[in-house]
Amino acid sequence: MKPQFNKLLTRQDTYTGFVAIAVGAVGLLDIAYGNWRPGAGLGPHAFPQLAYITLICAGAVIMIEAVFGKSDDHPENLRLVLSTGVGLVAIGMGMFWLIGKLGLAVSVAITLIGASFLLTRDPLRHWPSTIVVPIVATLVIWVLFVKLINVPLPRGLLF
Repeated sequence: MKPQFNKLLTRQDTYTGFVAIAVGAVGLLDIAYGNWRPGAGLGPHAFPQLAYITLICAGAVIMIEAVFGKSDDHPENLRLVLSTGVGLVAIGMGMFWLIGKLGLAVSVAITLIGASFLLTRDPLRHWPSTIVVPIVATLVIWVLFVKLINVPLPRGLLF
């Protein structure tokens, strides 16, 4: 793959990556110099730091892929973009409704799978990324919160 710097500023992913890096950097600066100070060691205060570091890494990956031309072009159908946005908001609202009934872990898994199906062009053909990755991500979130930083998650009927 050859870098394509000449088209970099015309790709929306370049700006998305830049915004993700900027938000992560501002968050880390707020943790370091803001009004609140996380304590030493691993605990509930470690999650915001981990989230901001992950956001910076994700932004860097998005920008690197944009340099190599792997990013999406401009959307052709505005109606499709708007319906996808409405669908994502509905899935997010459904998650909050499901948390009290099924628990956080199951609700997050269902939400991530639903969002993956909505955002993937052919979701059943790409089943590892639309089904397996959301389940693994849910397990990682559960281990991070429950086992590593000892934060209890809302429980529900299933888990």
